[in-house]
Amino acid sequence: MEDNMTDTQDTMTVWDLLEQPNRFAPETQALYSWGLNYDYKNNPFWHFLDMIGYTDEHGLGNMSSTLRLGYMEAGYLADALTEWADNPYGVEAWLDKLMACHD
Repeated sequence: MEDNMTDTQDTMTVWDLLEQPNRFAPETQALYSWGLNYDYKNNPFWHFLDMIGYTDEHGLGNMSSTLRLGYMEAGYLADALTEWADNPYGVEAWLDKLMACHD
């Protein structure tokens, strides 16, 4: 599953990753980008990770608090969940790259 990512992932920042073409998880990336406007516990992206089980599978624990979404957040979340349902391996591969940037 080649997606034009470079082998320099170790030095890639989140900003570098967000500028890369993302044909496997563009909706998930949009949710992540939208979530940058939120404080940590209310970020809809962390709700997404909890909902798909990514946080449990990777030992991150529960990352979200009470789920309170506006219509924009609900739309981004719905798109990301649909994308994950259609291509869970592509989305999770992109999430792994994103989390590697946070390490």
